[in-house]
Amino acid sequence: MERLFNSISFDMYRFLISNNPDAIFLLDESGHVLDINKAGTNIFGYTNAERSELHYQNILVPSKDYNVKRLFVKTLLGESCAYEADAYRRNGDILHLQVKNIPMLDNGEIFAVMIIAKDVTELVQTKATLLETAERLHSLLHSSADAIDLIDTNGNVLTVNPAFEEMYGWKVDELVGKPLPTIPKERMDTVNKQRDELKNGHHIKGLEATCLKKDGSSIEVSFTLSPLNDQNGNVVAFSGISRDITERKKMEAALRNSKDRYKSLLNASPEPIYVLSYGVIRYINLAAVEMFGFKRPEQMLGRHVLDFVHPDSWEVVQSKIRRITVEGNFPKEIVEQKMLRADRSTFLTETTSVGIEYEDESAVQVILRDITEKKVLLENLVHNEEKYRLIAENMTDLVSVIDENGQTNYVSPSYFTVLGIPLNKLEGVSAKDFVHPEDLPNVTKVFKQIMSTKGSANLDFRLKHTTKTWLWVESKATFFIDEQYGKPFLLIVSRDVEEKKQLREELKLMAFHDSLTGLPNRRLFEEKMQQSLKEAKRQQRKCALLYMDIDKFKWVNDNLGHSIGDELLKLFAHRVSKCIRDRDILARQGGDEFTILLSDIEHEEDARACAERILESLQQVWEIGEHNFKTTSSIGIAFFPQDGDNINNLFTNADYALYEAKKSGRNTYRFFSH
Repeated sequence: MERLFNSISFDMYRFLISNNPDAIFLLDESGHVLDINKAGTNIFGYTNAERSELHYQNILVPSKDYNVKRLFVKTLLGESCAYEADAYRRNGDILHLQVKNIPMLDNGEIFAVMIIAKDVTELVQTKATLLETAERLHSLLHSSADAIDLIDTNGNVLTVNPAFEEMYGWKVDELVGKPLPTIPKERMDTVNKQRDELKNGHHIKGLEATCLKKDGSSIEVSFTLSPLNDQNGNVVAFSGISRDITERKKMEAALRNSKDRYKSLLNASPEPIYVLSYGVIRYINLAAVEMFGFKRPEQMLGRHVLDFVHPDSWEVVQSKIRRITVEGNFPKEIVEQKMLRADRSTFLTETTSVGIEYEDESAVQVILRDITEKKVLLENLVHNEEKYRLIAENMTDLVSVIDENGQTNYVSPSYFTVLGIPLNKLEGVSAKDFVHPEDLPNVTKVFKQIMSTKGSANLDFRLKHTTKTWLWVESKATFFIDEQYGKPFLLIVSRDVEEKKQLREELKLMAFHDSLTGLPNRRLFEEKMQQSLKEAKRQQRKCALLYMDIDKFKWVNDNLGHSIGDELLKLFAHRVSKCIRDRDILARQGGDEFTILLSDIEHEEDARACAERILESLQQVWEIGEHNFKTTSSIGIAFFPQDGDNINNLFTNADYALYEAKKSGRNTYRFFSH
């Protein structure tokens, strides 16, 4: 390596330094800047002509974490130093840097110091934004018993909840801004395909996979994956809800691998379980025997399961038997069934059925859960008027009962408290009259489905409000039958989630918009730009990127104050936005820098005309508070695809054109020239 560097010429050294992407300063022994490379002028905003006025110590922001003078002296004594520091840009913005001091030798004597500064501002700011958003989301996720993670569309973690930390072992601070470490490498291709589905608006439920914990062990997990959309309906992030099913998976594996162990495990299980083959009970554990009111398994073994099923559920059970017999396969299924005890009394169960192989035959394993008490409780809310109203009338949630024709038979007093609508205007009328028209088709569909399946479902929709017009509610609708008259009803319990909805929208807005001007920020701009370039490439259209800053903005901040500077940024954004088309995109990149994407232009002259409109609009004097002053703008323009076929190249070339515009005296524009 030493021989290689010895063979490099002086001109080659100069070429490498000049084209280095990091800022490189050459300082004399007193700390004055002797020279600065092109990256340094771009990053710090100073030109070579201004370098003689610069002193390195004055560029860095003072900090207790480092002593600039001491580090500089250390380098003059021949020792290289590496440290992190903040620095002032020419326009007053703060840069975050990774810095290295290197002594420069000539014949063994130190004659200068080279400073190499890597700009990590965007990385630091991005991490800070993600952390702030994660903290806000933390309060919403904290109460969930399931592990929840939120990741951006690049696969980096935005936040996780405490249940996630407990399940996987990582703390949220270890994960934010990094790829999710719970995914094994061999599953990444599958995960990327699933994320593509999420980007298209699809939800993925019931996914089961192996995941990694921090200690290196594996766990089996059941997932629900959902896309998160911004206010325009664009997918901006993904949410994952996971539950540890390791123990259940271990039990299933044990059941398949060993018949003896299978039976011993099932016998020891507190869950009632039996196995059917061709409709005949081949195995039943003690918990199930007890549930059915018998004393010994032999009293049920060898008998057809329909002997213990109420006629109302015969069709469901016979369908299971046919499917396993004919198809030889039975997917996991959860349904409600009415069963019969030994004394022929009825009880209601929630059964989980899955196809297995038992004694070399296709079979169905059934796990039962007695939900009679739960159903009785729900039905008593309606059947026992006194108890029902005592509970419902003291709830802050909205409780209503709707018949099969959609008429409201009962509403709780909380409807008047929450919605401001008198109860006599709600009872006996059609429920759809109070649902937002945009939500009505989905609400009607879900209610019909519940009536058909005799199950339950959760959904969000808007209800009419006397003062707020519409109010978002989170509801659970449950099917029940009035046994006295045999009529079906829906019991609907709703909760006001308006404030939660607004908070979600505010979080989305904060993540993708500049807080001062309200314009899209760099992150959102680049996402929209990426989409526009793909569309332009497909349709062979031209686009233009305009990169601009405000002339004399540092003078405004230094002489009139930052509050005037902030107001100037807002007025500048407003004035420029009037000079572009509705389909064009204006964004704030940071500081006084703005970008415009002209997403569909016929000729390059269209970009010229836009730039001239902007410059003309900026000739008018600014009137801010007691101050009247004039500032203009310098604009650099690069075209797609001739000046760059990707975002990075277009930004680089537009920025270079902006630099040329400023060299030409400001208040003008320049096209990128190869």
